[in-house]
Amino acid sequence: MIKLLEQLDGASLRASHYSGLIRAHLAVYGAGYDFCRFYEIKYRRRAGVVCLFNGSAVADFYEGAHLGEAKHELSEFIDFASPESVELPRELAPAKGFSGFRAEERIFFGIPPADTAEGIFAPDPEAVFKTVYEGRDADYGLWLTDTLKRVNSRRSALYGYKTSVLTVRFSDGGRAYITDVATPSADRGKGMARTLVRGAAKLLSDGGLKCYLCANEDSAGFYREIGCTEIGRDRIYLRK
Repeated sequence: MIKLLEQLDGASLRASHYSGLIRAHLAVYGAGYDFCRFYEIKYRRRAGVVCLFNGSAVADFYEGAHLGEAKHELSEFIDFASPESVELPRELAPAKGFSGFRAEERIFFGIPPADTAEGIFAPDPEAVFKTVYEGRDADYGLWLTDTLKRVNSRRSALYGYKTSVLTVRFSDGGRAYITDVATPSADRGKGMARTLVRGAAKLLSDGGLKCYLCANEDSAGFYREIGCTEIGRDRIYLRK
């Protein structure tokens, strides 16, 4: 059974990447918006939580939960909700994936901090947006509203080095999740992203946070080259 939750105790979720993302959505928006909803996955007793946020879905299970038919319930729910992407641990993913989605392998990397964070700054949000979405269609107003709300709630942050940018998507349980590492096409190959990623990790490390990110096979070589260590793998499901 999948049940809409009017409130959720984020502390009841386990310590994981997926629960961290759910907790971040909960902390920034709560459960009172149509675009951010939380559902309980239940089979005999509570099994896990799934959050639908702006066309994406993320799910995780409770520690010690009996998944059993809960995986089937979740699969049917995803089919009904039709999000654009689904993030969840392998234990919740159906063996054959989700109908209408393609699976993309992701590799998680721990980021070693640099010796210094010299040159790292907080960039203008518009510059971040233009760099990340260079040549791609995206809604700037929606992105800006969400990003500023997360930054102002201290759940997110933007960092830059010269023209390279990145986003701290959320911090949770002593870890910070970095996404959207980008450099304008004209400036690539100059080592700026390397300096930015490890320099930002230094700043965050000084604040007591360990940094990590995920990459696909095409970009994994870059992160291995700059000293990042593989810490896990999963699959993200993208609508075909």
